[in-house]
Amino acid sequence: MNKIHYIVCVALGLALGSACRSGGTDKKEETEMIQWNRLPDLPGMEGTASLGVSAPFTGIIGNRLIVAGGCNFPDKPVAEGGTKRYYAEIWALDLSADSAQWTKAGLLPRAVAYGASIGTPYGIVCAGGNDSESSFTDVFLLSANDTAEACTIRPLPSLPMAMDNFAATYMDGKIYVAGGNANGIPSHAFYCLDLSVRTDSGRWEKLPDFPGAARIQPVLVAQRCGNDEYRLYLAGGFQPGTTETPPRIPDEVLAFSPRTGTWETETALPPLSDGNPRTLTGGCAVACADSAILFFGGVNYTRFFDAVDRLRQMAQARAANDTRRLDTLQSEAADYLRHPVDWYRFNDEVLHYDVHSRTWSNRGAYEAVARAGAGALFHNHRLIVINGEIKPGIRTPRVSVGTF
Repeated sequence: MNKIHYIVCVALGLALGSACRSGGTDKKEETEMIQWNRLPDLPGMEGTASLGVSAPFTGIIGNRLIVAGGCNFPDKPVAEGGTKRYYAEIWALDLSADSAQWTKAGLLPRAVAYGASIGTPYGIVCAGGNDSESSFTDVFLLSANDTAEACTIRPLPSLPMAMDNFAATYMDGKIYVAGGNANGIPSHAFYCLDLSVRTDSGRWEKLPDFPGAARIQPVLVAQRCGNDEYRLYLAGGFQPGTTETPPRIPDEVLAFSPRTGTWETETALPPLSDGNPRTLTGGCAVACADSAILFFGGVNYTRFFDAVDRLRQMAQARAANDTRRLDTLQSEAADYLRHPVDWYRFNDEVLHYDVHSRTWSNRGAYEAVARAGAGALFHNHRLIVINGEIKPGIRTPRVSVGTF
């Protein structure tokens, strides 16, 4: 692993390791409060303690919440030299039972994290991802009938290339995937798979690349925008820099129209309440109602930018023979994983975007959404946030449910 890739992984938590105007949000303005409760914590995997995972496959099958795969550091924290472990377990929780507990519902074909999962009428589509050695092209459907305890796994057409840390969404019988790493390279790629076509004859269709920066760990969500038309909204993510060029962390929200086959800049993410930029890198987005999208979670723009740009700054300090500056940067890099949770300032605000009026509103700040690499679902008018990191390298087993 080269030094640039390493610092990117660390900064991503080892991911590779009332209404506000378009100008910003104000927590003091009127907000719609969300009431939070907890479901049972996700159990430990392969004999480990209940630590939680990041970047698992998640979804709903019938009344069951499904969490599959993911990764964590079971032996000791990464700051102490811990090794990341990937998992293949499939866990299920009956959401219709008041006192239900997690049950084992099978095993994935391989241990994997950092893929993408999408709920569909047919089941949960799981695509791509990686382990400690490689990334994958695998795509499969997790499903189960009302009486089956274990999930059934059915293969679907493989991705055109090995992909990880990308985003996916579903609408009108089609799966869309965008961004991430494609064969290990930060990508602008955008593909579609029609699930109505027979498995043995279906294929991924290449759609126009999205413009601007590449986007590792973005969010992608579909929502209807009137007249039976829908659009796909892409936000967050980042493009790594080099020792000569800074990283790019876009704040634009892009929109793709399947009808016209074109991308356009839809809007920009509102800045944080302190005026600093916002990113959704490692965050979540879910469609709700018939015209809204909720955006939340992910890393803090400034903390993340400083981390992924540090190698370039070190190179500049060496070139200028600025030993004092170099010592400071090296000390910051050594301490990066050792700060308390609050120092990382993961995004704790829930932003509501209305696709019809193109306006933002702030639904409040909540510790439950201050996660990176969490799973997120909107089910029966409730927002479910599953595990994820509370700081780089440290997961939570918590499963939170927010009611509007």
